[in-house]
Amino acid sequence: MSAQKTQWVNAAPLESVPPGQARAVRLGRERSIALFNEGDKIYATDNQCPHMGYPLVRGVVRHGVLTCDWHGRSFDLQGGGCFNRECDDLQTFAVEVRGPDIWVEVPEPSYRRREEHLNLLWEGLLSCDRWTQSKAIALLLRGDVPQDDIVELVVRHLGRHIASSHGAEGGQDVVLLLSGLQVARRYEGEDRLIALTTAAGAAAGDAAERLDVVPLPDPVEWTSIDRWVRAFSRDGQAGRIERCLFTAGHAGYQENILPLLFDCATTPYFLGFADHIIWLDHLARVQEEFGWDRAGELVFNLGAKLVGRGRGEPERFRRDAIALMGDMESVLAQAQAGDLEVPYDEDGLAKALVSADLETAFGALAQQLKAGVSIDRLIDTCLLLAADRMARVPVNVEAGWPCLTREFNLAAALRTVRHYGGPAAAARGLVHAAWQFFDDRWLNIPYRPLSEPLATSATAEDPASIVEAIQTLNVQEVGPRVLAYGLAGHPGEPLIEAMGRAILWDDTAHQLLPTLGTVFAEWERFATSDHPARLQILVGLARFATDVRTNKDSGSAARAALRFAQGHTAVDIFED
Repeated sequence: MSAQKTQWVNAAPLESVPPGQARAVRLGRERSIALFNEGDKIYATDNQCPHMGYPLVRGVVRHGVLTCDWHGRSFDLQGGGCFNRECDDLQTFAVEVRGPDIWVEVPEPSYRRREEHLNLLWEGLLSCDRWTQSKAIALLLRGDVPQDDIVELVVRHLGRHIASSHGAEGGQDVVLLLSGLQVARRYEGEDRLIALTTAAGAAAGDAAERLDVVPLPDPVEWTSIDRWVRAFSRDGQAGRIERCLFTAGHAGYQENILPLLFDCATTPYFLGFADHIIWLDHLARVQEEFGWDRAGELVFNLGAKLVGRGRGEPERFRRDAIALMGDMESVLAQAQAGDLEVPYDEDGLAKALVSADLETAFGALAQQLKAGVSIDRLIDTCLLLAADRMARVPVNVEAGWPCLTREFNLAAALRTVRHYGGPAAAARGLVHAAWQFFDDRWLNIPYRPLSEPLATSATAEDPASIVEAIQTLNVQEVGPRVLAYGLAGHPGEPLIEAMGRAILWDDTAHQLLPTLGTVFAEWERFATSDHPARLQILVGLARFATDVRTNKDSGSAARAALRFAQGHTAVDIFED
């Protein structure tokens, strides 16, 4: 590696830094250098404390140790090494006194601290310190480190965190991680940093060492692994499943693992555990993004915890649903991809799904499968029905957003189920969606045909006015404004991006991010569709974002982190 280019700069007159004193000197628009006169010697360091950017000229030097006056981080004045955790080392510069002037050797702007800042991010993940995470990510992005390299470290940490410190509920962390990554790709600057920091924060926590998982002794064939995993899943034996999955990965059966997990997660005894399908959907996409080498521990451990989770004795309605689904076994097992051209009574199915009657809902779904209706069309119906319910749910009482967004995200996850598990697993997943609609029967949302477009008396609005309604918590007006915008023929992508930006800059971003990610992906599917209910995807997101907002600015940390990465001190940031 070639040496970094430097230049000598006349920083200040020697007389301007008396013995025992310090002085800040600005070199260029962003860089501030601190000069110290200690023990008849001049020292030069970056003036920005690597912890939170406080000006170090306001610190104290004793015994060659510079201590920041804000949070007490201490540094070797000569070499810049930090004596505290969660703080980068301080950059120092060579100094020469030439006659009456102090000259400092300053390197040309370049980035050479990738590994240090990745390590800083890892420390922030271990300690759950949001500022350290934001700062590290901002520095890495400033150094043009690829986003995937940053997230790879987060994925590795999450795998060990869940394996050593988390149960099946760690699936929600995976959802936030992947949603943050996918949303971040659509933004730049502070917006992108907030999404990535939210993703990283989901992975934060202890990541203790644990006994290594080792493969089962040879010979072990896939047929045996498949049989064992299914049996252990029925019995809730997550630990045994993990070793089976690890063995499968070690023996070259990786392509069989995710289909098996989706097959187990959609069985009748997992009715009522819709989150497992959503979490597996995101887990599978993490594996697609980062491969088995980097995501293997996460997939083996969390996948085992999800399909090996204990379920307890089902209550009455769930017990009835499990029995009804068992009676549908032959129909579900024989499900094929279906035909897009087969006549399809979508309104009839939607009405049955929200009828609050299990036999009616499950029977209508079985009838459509027998008729050869496309699996993809049935998934579309479930997704648009969920979006329509989000668009119309009364919000003057408990709106039930966790239930509604679960319906929406579950329907979207069935596309991944179909990809890995095939039509039969997807058909079983549709029964899980039908159960979810039944389980949410307490929501006060009357049936309305999906074939009838929503109407509004509002005039066409632009994204700015819709964002204003979100930011002012105007939940009664935001839906009609979005609908008017869509009916006027305006493109949906700019509106989603504008709403997404409002979501990211709010304390409730962690609640909204998974659904925002789903809306981005699903709108791409429906943007050119002429389905009358497609606009409900946008309306539902807008009402959800408005109704759960805390009306707080959570972006201050990201804004400060970006300014920090540019070299500004905390005082500069506050004064600006």
